[in-house]
Amino acid sequence: SHYPTDYLWQSPEIAQALAGDMRHNILYIGGHRHSVDNTSTTPIGRHQCWVVGGGGGWSCDGEQGFLIGAVGADNDIRTHMVDIPRAACCR
Repeated sequence: SHYPTDYLWQSPEIAQALAGDMRHNILYIGGHRHSVDNTSTTPIGRHQCWVVGGGGGWSCDGEQGFLIGAVGADNDIRTHMVDIPRAACCR
């Protein structure tokens, strides 16, 4: 989605549906902000949600970098952020 989960307050039924899904492992990726993190988003139950709008360009709002994700044989989703030094992308 273009918007992170903290923008779903206008449609709480979407966030509730995501949080309530226990059959699937959900990885929700939103953009809109110019940072990469999983701390500024609104939690969706046991599922992961990330903002991945970092890497410089228009603005640098927070941590910069990119997200690495892998789906394991057990269908578990593993993610981690790779930092990019602020001076390398925010001028």
